Amino acid sequence: MGIIAAAFVLSRVLAAWFGIHMRSEALYSYWQYLDVETLRHHLLHGLWYDHAQPPIFNALLGVIVKISGDQAPLLFSCFFKAITLANACLLLAILHRLVTHRFIPLLLTLLYILSPATLIFETELFYTTFISMLLLVSVFFLLRIGENDRWTTSLGVCLPLVILCLTRSLYHILWIAIALGIVLFYLRKKTTFKKMLLVASFSLLLVASWYIKNFIVFHQFSTSSWIGMNVARTVFHDHPVKDSSRIEAFEPFSDLKSYRPFIQGNAKQKYAGLDDRDLLQPYKNDTFLNENQVDYIEISGKYMKVSKQYVAEHPFEYGQNVLQSAIIFFAPATRYPFAEPEAKKIKTYDILYSFNLSHFAKGKSQRRIALIVSALPKILIWLFVAWSFLLQGRRQGGISMVNLFIFVTIGFVFLVSSLIEHYENMRFRYEIEPLFLVLLGQSLFRLCSHTTSASPNAAEG
Repeated sequence: MGIIAAAFVLSRVLAAWFGIHMRSEALYSYWQYLDVETLRHHLLHGLWYDHAQPPIFNALLGVIVKISGDQAPLLFSCFFKAITLANACLLLAILHRLVTHRFIPLLLTLLYILSPATLIFETELFYTTFISMLLLVSVFFLLRIGENDRWTTSLGVCLPLVILCLTRSLYHILWIAIALGIVLFYLRKKTTFKKMLLVASFSLLLVASWYIKNFIVFHQFSTSSWIGMNVARTVFHDHPVKDSSRIEAFEPFSDLKSYRPFIQGNAKQKYAGLDDRDLLQPYKNDTFLNENQVDYIEISGKYMKVSKQYVAEHPFEYGQNVLQSAIIFFAPATRYPFAEPEAKKIKTYDILYSFNLSHFAKGKSQRRIALIVSALPKILIWLFVAWSFLLQGRRQGGISMVNLFIFVTIGFVFLVSSLIEHYENMRFRYEIEPLFLVLLGQSLFRLCSHTTSASPNAAEG
């Protein structure tokens, strides 16, 4: 822990010296966040009528803004750095329980906290590292659940997953149902099964309650009404429509003025008086697009309709975009659009550490080639880990509960982000990067053990 703490402090001092600081202006500009006036003075009301995002992160922002006032940027900076430290401690503890090697847990933890992506994402006022922490907490308690029969252990597994589903719409109720189903299956013959079943059932009910609320209020059985616009960004990427009489000719998440010919425009009358600031105003904080405006529900639905039609008529073109998204998933996380300006401040370090060749690219075609080449190391490492666990599973006749939980989570994120998201897939991978490092640590340990046992000295010993 002393090495981790020293590396953390030194690296953060150097990062600040290179100009990487908390970008708290995101509080005002990011689409996902409610108007700051709502966060400060009408938080619960605003959360209830937010159809675009699950409630937890806006709730967290609102609490920090309320208690810190003008000192909010400083508190945000300290809070996100504390999350990185917590992630490092959790990752180290998990690896120590799974890998009986002197250096592998420490080296992989250092690999995480010294990553250019970690340095940059902890200065973005966003939920990226927060999601990593929730996943690590759940895995930490999963490792303990077979050792005791305490309620706190079951809560430690389930509560972070509930918070995760109510923070990030990507983590669908289907995912938490599958994840908890895996845990219950492995615990079916253990004494803790009944407690886990009760806690898991209550957890599913909590997550489902927000879906039900959105369905009753907005007729959307989801935690986000943006899915149609997200899908359209993938479906029509590289296949733009130029006919301005069609909604797909306009970039998703555009200004409402672009969509006037395509919507009925009567939603305001239906929702007037509920939360006019967040549901009816086209702009928030006087300047930025208010993507929580209620007309975007209808707009997103129309994008979903035309996206389905296009996929049915042009499956090969859509498949090309999905493949491109899948490659983006493995690109350096510093290729994330909002991270790129910060990555330029530590360009040499990012090239050496992340193999981010986009720093050398000029123009769209060069950037695409650089993206593919930069993604290759990650692809090869992930294939190595998958092959390692496949061989291990064949030898042992199965896989542990924790590792299956991690594989299902990684697979779910990869599949969903490739099918319905674009531009940000590398950030989605970064969110689950600590979980992958847990798998990598076990694979490296098996490789080291095999190499040691195969050496002449080991054989003689």
